[in-house]
Parts: sequence; structure tokens; C-alpha cells
Amino acid sequence: MSEKTIEKNALSLRNIAFSYENAGKKEKIIDGFSLDVDEGSFTTLLGSSGCGKTTLLRLISGFLKPDSGTIEIDGIDQGRIEPNKRAVGMVFQDYALFPHMTVRQNIEYGLKIKGGKKSILPFSKKSDSIEEKVVTISDKLSLHGLLGRYPDELSGGQQQRVALARALVLNPKILLMDEPLSSLDKKMRETVRGELKEIQKRLGVTTVYVTHDQEEALSLSDRIAVIDKGKIMQYGSPKELYFKPQNRFVADFVGKANFIEEDGRTFVVRPEWFTLADGNDERKGGKIIQGRVLSSEFLGQKTRFVVESGSQKLTVDLDSIEAAEIQVGSDIKVCFYSEISL
Repeated sequence: MSEKTIEKNALSLRNIAFSYENAGKKEKIIDGFSLDVDEGSFTTLLGSSGCGKTTLLRLISGFLKPDSGTIEIDGIDQGRIEPNKRAVGMVFQDYALFPHMTVRQNIEYGLKIKGGKKSILPFSKKSDSIEEKVVTISDKLSLHGLLGRYPDELSGGQQQRVALARALVLNPKILLMDEPLSSLDKKMRETVRGELKEIQKRLGVTTVYVTHDQEEALSLSDRIAVIDKGKIMQYGSPKELYFKPQNRFVADFVGKANFIEEDGRTFVVRPEWFTLADGNDERKGGKIIQGRVLSSEFLGQKTRFVVESGSQKLTVDLDSIEAAEIQVGSDIKVCFYSEISL
């Protein structure tokens, strides 16, 4: 009889609780938090400011100790392992690059602190020197031509890759990233986001990413944990969270949502699911809503309208060309075919 192979999670959190001292009293930040992260996956902790997501990163890295519960990395309990001994790499919100050091010096800094004893990644050899490790990771992240530059001579995207290289050169089991794109402008953020996703998939490093940006989480992640007040409200793929939210909080936090009450039940309609109604929609099974336009916001391809229908105010996104003649104060008839029951 062949033995069945039991796969281990790269990261497991079990019943984690954590409190801060506040004016002599304990304020619970994390409460009964459990999460499994698959090896090689990109998992995002998504939530608003103060929900506990950055605290969770600090607990995983060892900078904070939980009041109760266990944290395992590669099946090993981290309770007695100091932060500098844990197999994690960290990319901070502001990248935390040393401004007086070149790119090369920034990347090799951790290796020199540790004596250069650790291997870089599965694609290098244990016997590689510090120089060989820096060259290998620089090639992987397209930094080879930048090794002599200083951080203030780099673009935001290049600084991001240097911070990644500095973390990855230490061969972490888990890469932790704390809102690393928040300081970039929208255009640069979208560019770097694409680069980050490609690098993570190519290298296969297990990544736990923190953000409050829903669009960022949806575009980058394999799985997302939506967090509120230190608890997971839902954990699933981006499509599951968007199309099958388990509760009102997730439906409202992940994307925009209209909550429509009908016959004692609540259902969700996303703004982009509306179209201008015509005479055939009701016959085809569409649901018609009539209302008055309170405001409009031109967004390029789409125009966003706030429509008052009875006691409800709905957000409706329509194709800008089709909606070009719609004016504030005019009556409107829209239709939707999709909805989510809560």
C-alpha cells in the first residue's frame, strides 16, 4: 500500500489573540484569528485602517507575541523563535532602503549581518558567495544594471524591486509586504502591481500582502482574507468575494454595492450590472427600476449616476456614450439581470 503524502501549509495561524495596552486597559486587536496559507500562493489581508492587518504581519514576523494561539511556518511552531531567526522576509510600506548605500549594498546588507551563510532561493547553490547571491537575485529582478545607483536615483518601481531583492536574497519561506504601493501615484502603482504579480508567480515565493485597497487586492491575489475588527469576515478567491459575498460587510467592502430590499429579503446589485432599460428587458426577465438622477460623475469609459428610486439611492454605472444625454434631474429607467442574495 502506498503512503499518502500529507501536504503542509506554508503558514498556519491558529486561534490568534492579541491585545494592546491602552490607558492601563487591554484593547483586543486580534480575536480568535485562524488562517492557512498555501505554499507558493499570494494571499492578501484586506481591511480598513485599524482592523488589525498590520498587527498580524508583526505577529507573523515575531516583532509582536500573541496573547494566545499558535503560528506555524512550514509546520514549525514559531513561538520560541526570535524575529531574526524566523524564515520571513519583510517589505515595508516605505521600502526602508538605506539612502547612503548603493543598490548592491542594500541587497547584500542582510547577508553580511547573517554572515552570508544562507542560500538565496532554490535557483542558487548553498556555496554561493555573497556576490554571487546578489548577482543572481539582481538578474532575476532586472536590477543588474542598477547595482551602483543610490535609492534617490531610482524610480518607484525600481525601489520596489530593490526592496524585494533585499528580502528575497535571505531565502524566506514567507514574504511579508505591508502596503508597499501606497506611496506611489495611480499610474505607477498599476505598473508596479503588474511587475510584482509577475515576479511572485515566476519565483513562487509564498507571499502575505497587506492593503486597504480593494482593487489592488482583487488584481494581485490568489486568496483574500477580508478583516474587520481583528476577525476574518470571509476568506476566498477574488471572484468568490466579489460575486459570492457571505455577508453585507464583505459585499460593501469589496467593490461598490447597492443593497436592495424586496419582499423581506436583501440582495446586492453592483453598479456596473445596470444597463439602460428598453422595451424588451422585462420580457427577457430583467428587473426594471425607475428613478430620478440626483448626480453624475464622468469616469471616462463609464459615467456614475446616483439615482433616487422611492426611498432608495442607487449607484448606477453606465456606458458613457450610451448615457451621454442623461442630465441631472431627469427621469431614468434602468435594468439589471444579475443579483446576489444575502
